[in-house]
Amino acid sequence: MKRIGIVYRAHPPAAVALAATLEGVLQRHGIVTWKQEVERDHEIASVIAESDLIIVLGGDGTILSVARQCAGDGTPILGVNFGHVGFLTELEPDQVIAELPHYLAGDYWVDERTMLAGVLRANGQQQSFLALNDIVVARGAEPRVIRFIIRIDDAYYASVTADGMIVATATGSTAYNLAAGGPILYPSVQGMVMTPIAPHLAVDRPLVLDPRARVEWELTGNSGSAVLAADGQLIWPFEGEATVTITTSPHVTRFLRRRSRNQFYQVLTEKLRGR
Repeated sequence: MKRIGIVYRAHPPAAVALAATLEGVLQRHGIVTWKQEVERDHEIASVIAESDLIIVLGGDGTILSVARQCAGDGTPILGVNFGHVGFLTELEPDQVIAELPHYLAGDYWVDERTMLAGVLRANGQQQSFLALNDIVVARGAEPRVIRFIIRIDDAYYASVTADGMIVATATGSTAYNLAAGGPILYPSVQGMVMTPIAPHLAVDRPLVLDPRARVEWELTGNSGSAVLAADGQLIWPFEGEATVTITTSPHVTRFLRRRSRNQFYQVLTEKLRGR
């Protein structure tokens, strides 16, 4: 590795201090290093393209933001947990200095995660976007349900009345999808899971989809106001008729790992049960 970036949040102050320490350590290893404080979706793409690794000091939200920006270049991420949950992170802050030489020496494996590509057509406009966790359409400020006509691979699947719909990757299956009653998918599963939010009929259940599937949600004109969220960070409100198309993206997010691949089950128990 010749060039490494360090991305960190200003809070907590410990992240700022660790960023400075890491910068010094990497430079002593002869590695060109840059560091940047970021807010949510602060653009850092120009330097990501020139880097061999991005070390992210933050929580899952910070990693999601950086992941979307890394996707086009395939730049891997090493996550250090300064958040509350830390599903996506690899190391705790007190582990970084001791563990860093292993990663610099190439002693790691690459954890590739599926991403979603979405297109929203609403209000006479079109918006394209990426997501690592999920794409959600939910009702807006008005307490009115949304009426979805769902097609999969251009074939009619169902008409659903609900507070919203989720399509999640395996990575995002432990987020909103889980809270809405959807299944947990092992991280390397390339498929998607589609889960309704508070559906009005008991037959409307989560559905695991083929990774090559093309999902289309058509929102009918008698639906209430709605909002689309990608990873809970990219937000677009809209009114009336709309169409959302979702596929798996050709881009993936790459995380550097040293822990056992089977450790996912232990991490899952610890994070969900607070142990």
